[in-house]
Formats: sequence, structure tokens, C-alpha cells
Amino acid sequence: MKQSFEIPGRLPGLNEYTSENRTHPMRAAKQKHNTEDMIKWCAKAAHIKPMRSPIHVHIKWIEPNMRRDKDNIRFAVKYILDALVSLGTIKDDGWKQIGGRRHPGITDEYMVNKSNPRVVVELEEL
Repeated sequence: MKQSFEIPGRLPGLNEYTSENRTHPMRAAKQKHNTEDMIKWCAKAAHIKPMRSPIHVHIKWIEPNMRRDKDNIRFAVKYILDALVSLGTIKDDGWKQIGGRRHPGITDEYMVNKSNPRVVVELEEL
């Protein structure tokens, strides 16, 4: 089974999370909670159903510009996977659930679209 959903805008990266954490640890926790809630709403709106493990996750990071480093952007995969676990879409986000023996598990694609930044999450049962 293949499913996908879209998250409008950009997700907080590692630099934003670190900055919030330095201000106050609870601010970083609140940022994570709010981000995961938004991701869950997007997945619910797309009628994402529970999936059998293992799965492959492909994420298209569509940024408004090339200012943020790819590793900073990719940090948000943590928010995405945690939201999917919380929703019950996947049982867990460990080694047995994401990827397989001959599959990378999570792949990324980076693009720029100034007028429509977003994140597209594609899920596929292996």
C-alpha cells in the first residue's frame, strides 16, 4: 500500500529547535508538540490509514530558498515519524518498522519553490 500527504510551509529545523532549547527546554518541547500536532492534522486530512511494517518513507522537502542546509532541514523527519507513531499509522519508528534488509528506510529529495514551500511525505509498505 502507498499513501502520501502534504504539510504546508516548512517545518522547524535543527537550528530552530536548538535555539528554542537554549532559551528554555520547555519551549523546545512545546515547539515539538505543536509541530507534531500540525503534521497529524495534515495526515488525518489526507485519510492516512495504519500500515504494516516495514515501510519506506520518502520525503520531498520543498523549501522557499536554499538558505538552510539539508541536514538542518532533514532534522524534521523526527517530528514526522513521531507524529505517525502517535497517530497509529506506524507501530514504531525503529529499525524493524522503517526500512528492510535491503532498503534504506528513509529517503529524501530537496527542491525549491518560492511560492509554495511544503513537505510531501510518501509512505510505502515493503
